Amino acid sequence: LATARHPAMLLYLDNWQSQVPRDDIRPPIGPNGAPLPRPGLNENYGREILELHTLGVDGGYTQDDVIAVARAFTGWTIYDIGRYAEFQFNPATHDRKEKIVLGRTLPAGRGQQDGLDVIDMLARHPSTARFISKKLAQRFVADAPPASLVDRMAATFTQTDGDIRAVLQTMFTSP
Repeated sequence: LATARHPAMLLYLDNWQSQVPRDDIRPPIGPNGAPLPRPGLNENYGREILELHTLGVDGGYTQDDVIAVARAFTGWTIYDIGRYAEFQFNPATHDRKEKIVLGRTLPAGRGQQDGLDVIDMLARHPSTARFISKKLAQRFVADAPPASLVDRMAATFTQTDGDIRAVLQTMFTSP
């Protein structure tokens, strides 16, 4: 949640501009009288949270999941980027339609709760337990850590609801 709402992350991955494509309103007109490009959906943060923060590249998600996650985070933006640069949820730019992420349906019309549910779903996913555990073992044990160690760490991750301290304890006390 901290990364999803952090202004630096929102800015760096352009999620602050990601919004539901709106074909029901006329596009803005430029100074030459031609329509300006419409803002739309940006998949950068959706892919980042799935691939680098939680499930990993082989974590079992599809391109449709990337798009659905990106849709869930529309409207997550930055308030007054030049002065305050604080997280803000803008319901006017959020995709309010139903979404399906990793086979789970996010009902229509819920706003910011879509993103919150995606974060919760990803944090509890078995692929996240394995991905995070392997990363920790690679950092502290070996580039190719024993699968049995990663399995034990992932089991601790799952049993403790993602308590990193407990996962590290499992690793540090492992033979």
